[in-house]
Amino acid sequence: MILNCMLGSGYGGLEKLFLDEIEMLPPAGFPTRGIVRRQSQLAGYAQTRQIEFDEITMWSDWDPITIARARGIVRRRAPALIMTVGRQAHRLFGRAVGSKIPIVPMVQKRRFDRDLPYAGVFVAAEHRRRTLIEDGVARENIAVIPNAVRLPAQPKTDYRFAPDGPVKFVAHGRLHEKKGYGVLVEAIALIARDGIDCSCSIAGDGPERHALQIQIERNNLESRIELPGWTDSVAEFLIPGDIFVLPSFQEDFPLAVLDAMASGMPIVASAIDGPKDFLVEGENALLVPPGDPAALAEALKRLIDDDRLRESLGRAARAGAVARYSFEAVGQQLAHALRNVLAGRPISTNL
Repeated sequence: MILNCMLGSGYGGLEKLFLDEIEMLPPAGFPTRGIVRRQSQLAGYAQTRQIEFDEITMWSDWDPITIARARGIVRRRAPALIMTVGRQAHRLFGRAVGSKIPIVPMVQKRRFDRDLPYAGVFVAAEHRRRTLIEDGVARENIAVIPNAVRLPAQPKTDYRFAPDGPVKFVAHGRLHEKKGYGVLVEAIALIARDGIDCSCSIAGDGPERHALQIQIERNNLESRIELPGWTDSVAEFLIPGDIFVLPSFQEDFPLAVLDAMASGMPIVASAIDGPKDFLVEGENALLVPPGDPAALAEALKRLIDDDRLRESLGRAARAGAVARYSFEAVGQQLAHALRNVLAGRPISTNL
């Protein structure tokens, strides 16, 4: 039995990844159960996906009562290994069980509590592995396991534009400043000023919603850009679109891009660490400098004008997702790394 713990109260791409891990591991030979914060959004999504989990009432990662609750779950479930997503989960279980049970944190940001017990770490991207090595984590104790994506059975196959409608740009993710959606709004304004009929739908929610709405209104784009909110039916949202856009300033291993790849979408993305680990300019995406609306607009217009490029990028993106990022492929990598830990080998052995 593996326990996988995440203690966030909201729901976004990282929380989806956490639930995906719990689904991927049993077919690869590891029965897995989640631990989540009581009455959180994540608990609701886990229940919807019929994932087995325990809930914990969370006060802090250091108070004795919460630590005792964590120990109680460990006693009941008797796991062979504990995975954690997020610093709070690592802190809580590092304090609750010490080195008695191997703990493997998933590290998403540079800050990592190396003073707490861990038997190796997972990262999703090569650039995160490099930063951890720079900070003193032994390279053999880091396993790069990419995020996985559920493959739509019917990806995009028709790359022609609707004859009498606008070109449809789509994006999805948390509405946060680092996602660069303000840059996308400015790029849409430039394209529209060039007389190109276009629309854009940005699915997601977050603290930048109000600012984006003001920006859309200031550019008189209310009829072209919509913010429909969060969607759980990502493929159904993406595939009717024509071009997927990721205008981010900062990413680790963006699930939004994996969803676009799996759906067979032509992609224009920021040339930043994370996307550059698996997107190749001119092969499965067009890459542009972050924070540059004019460069983004030019890349989008290039795809509008080139039917063959649009189709070749979309088909290559889908092929890459099938070969490297399916639940089966990533689940096997994840299971191999966990077997290394349980056998007393460095987590990255033969990965």
